[in-house]
Amino acid sequence: MHLDDLIYSFLLQSDFPRAAIIFDLDLLGAAAKVGTDMRRPSFVIVDPDTAELLAIIDVVDAIDGDALREMSTETGAYASRLGGKAIQGFVIRVDVRGSTEDEQIQFYRVWPNSTLHQLSSKSFPDLGSLRVARKLVIDNMPKPVIRAEPIIMEEESDDDQSEPRPGWGMYLPAFVLLVLIIADGLSNAIRGISLLTLSQSVLAFGVAFLLTLPAAIRFLRR
Repeated sequence: MHLDDLIYSFLLQSDFPRAAIIFDLDLLGAAAKVGTDMRRPSFVIVDPDTAELLAIIDVVDAIDGDALREMSTETGAYASRLGGKAIQGFVIRVDVRGSTEDEQIQFYRVWPNSTLHQLSSKSFPDLGSLRVARKLVIDNMPKPVIRAEPIIMEEESDDDQSEPRPGWGMYLPAFVLLVLIIADGLSNAIRGISLLTLSQSVLAFGVAFLLTLPAAIRFLRR
């Protein structure tokens, strides 16, 4: 049996749906294309519901430790280019001559930690674990800070500012006092009779002043 077929069967037995296992990397667009000097990954695992990229899996034969580290570097670089920290990268080493199951199939996580971390067949993540891992990474990514632009208030020029104008309440008492003085003067000139005595005139002037004073103070405080 071909090595890729062996791992494909393992993934199906681990409850990965067929729709989650992608062989044809061209389906992923230009970002998934590999260079001429790069090894093509064996599988890409996607979320069958959202088509979000979850993992890169590269299946290799019984290579030695140096070749395994080199392969893990390539797989990690490809996973980083394809999905950043939100995607995981795995290298699965298959040795059909191994005497035990652990020797025959060895699982390594190589991204996003950039180190070889060996897993067992039981600890190899299933589809749900890959979904949760992606969500946690995305949720913990720093959010962009949106700074509000300062609001610049344009100051009105002195010419545009309307000057406060005093109301009639400021002039009415003085106007009434003026009318009384004029009427008193006319009465005194025509009839020889004064409408107001000296004390009444002083009192009227004082009342007019007291009534006008609050309006004048309010006007000056503006």
